[in-house]
Amino acid sequence: MDRIIEALSGVFSLAGAGFDGVNQALGLVIALAAALMTSSWRRLAFSALGAVVVHLLFLAMLPLARGGSFALPDVLSTDFWIGAAALFLGYLIVIAIFFVLKSLLTGAPVGRGPGRRRRLR
Repeated sequence: MDRIIEALSGVFSLAGAGFDGVNQALGLVIALAAALMTSSWRRLAFSALGAVVVHLLFLAMLPLARGGSFALPDVLSTDFWIGAAALFLGYLIVIAIFFVLKSLLTGAPVGRGPGRRRRLR
């Protein structure tokens, strides 16, 4: 039981770190764009994954905009992948919140994507 609590504590701390990384201007703009492109709950994980890729690409290209040189991130380190997983969990939370708000404001059903209706038999 202690291992389960420790594992859940680790996941929640990772999600909290990812939420802190997303809760900035860049992350919120990316999450808003991803939520607007998300059509259903099934696409939420793919939208979060795409948002992480865009976020990491933007951070890699940022030194070029400042007149510096391009440097690839160290993708073989565990710190990079832990940071990417934290961003994924953070984007998952923020995009889900934005998706619910989008569904409430547009009147679209929250459970299904556009054009999908359940057949009654």
